[in-house]
Amino acid sequence: MKIGGLVPVSLLDYPGMPCISIFTLGCNLRCPFCHNPGLVLDQAHGEVSHEAVLEFLRQRRGKVNAVCISGGEPTVQPGLVSFIREAKHMGYKVKLDTNGSRPEVLQALLDEGLLDYAAIDIKSSPAKYRQATGGLMDFALAAQTVDILRGKNTRFELRTTAVPGLVSLEDLEMIIQLLGPVPRFALQQFRSKQTLDPAFAAVAPYPAGWFEKARNIIGDRAQEVTIRGICFVTGIAK
Repeated sequence: MKIGGLVPVSLLDYPGMPCISIFTLGCNLRCPFCHNPGLVLDQAHGEVSHEAVLEFLRQRRGKVNAVCISGGEPTVQPGLVSFIREAKHMGYKVKLDTNGSRPEVLQALLDEGLLDYAAIDIKSSPAKYRQATGGLMDFALAAQTVDILRGKNTRFELRTTAVPGLVSLEDLEMIIQLLGPVPRFALQQFRSKQTLDPAFAAVAPYPAGWFEKARNIIGDRAQEVTIRGICFVTGIAK
């Protein structure tokens, strides 16, 4: 498995507990707004060896109890299943962050009981999905992935990055109508400083008020709504 980086302790990536975050190299999509182009294009500064990361996990077991595997896109990695088997054998809970483009990989992991949590990136509504993924994926594939998770009764969340021009309030309403109800919906602020398509670096992120409207749209179709990248103080972004 090609690994581009590791965060020894993250308080954000696994709901309810600290975790070790691992970032794989390479992705099968080309989302123009992606803020990790180095990982997507497999151009990160150096590669961390598979064995070095496993050794780090051995040393940290009992101190940190969860691992989050993100990317890039982890499910394109041929060594993903064996890596997760080893992490589970060490006693770690495992969360997978995925774009949902390879439901067969997710199915295999779930069938073997290797996942404790999954986060599925939902890029936009069906009409804009190919635009949001660089022309490489349809909404139906993401919906299939969500159905697999729901059928396995696995803890999961949907995540959507609020990209102006690609995700409107109307798009968000369509997403939650088609995929809800869900246990958790995470809405993320768009980061414009570094993007795969340089044109998106000039796109101004939505203000805090947009996210309040978005929360109301998601409403009771999600048991929990989380907004990331926005700090609210009496309704005003800090």
